[in-house]
Amino acid sequence: MSETVIRSDGEDTSTLEPNPTNSIQEKLGRVLIELYDLAVCVASDFQQMHHNFTGCEFDTFHKEILKTYYEEAGNDYDELAEKARMFDCVVPSSTSSATRIGYMANDIMLPCDRCYAIDRTDTILQVLTDNYRMAYNLFNNLEDCSMSIGIANFLQTRLEYWTKEQMYFNRSRKVSVAKDE
Repeated sequence: MSETVIRSDGEDTSTLEPNPTNSIQEKLGRVLIELYDLAVCVASDFQQMHHNFTGCEFDTFHKEILKTYYEEAGNDYDELAEKARMFDCVVPSSTSSATRIGYMANDIMLPCDRCYAIDRTDTILQVLTDNYRMAYNLFNNLEDCSMSIGIANFLQTRLEYWTKEQMYFNRSRKVSVAKDE
């Protein structure tokens, strides 16, 4: 996670002395902003694949899977933004989310087929679940922050959803592609 904190007055505090009374709050808010940035990038990748999907199982991938995924990631980033505001963070523009966190966005300008969608989805979901798991562990183990329980519960719910999608559904699609080849 990066070291920049965005305060409610919009000032970048990466060069300021830490405020001992707010340092844990600032760090927790920063974690939520970075998860927000990640969810924005994930939603954008899934939406781009949704718009460019062609070929076998078009209805399933275009209308159901990829659309559901970008909508779910969109719900995640909205909820994460609201939780970051609880820590007095200003939610930055989503237009530079990928740059802020160093996310390698899907920039391929070709139609997206089934094999590519499955492989890219697996990569995206691995990054997402790894980051949600780290944040969940952080919030779940806090004892001196009353807001951490609700945030940990939210992250656990989302982690369960995305892990299930990755481990059961996407992996079974990958196996079926291997059988088809």
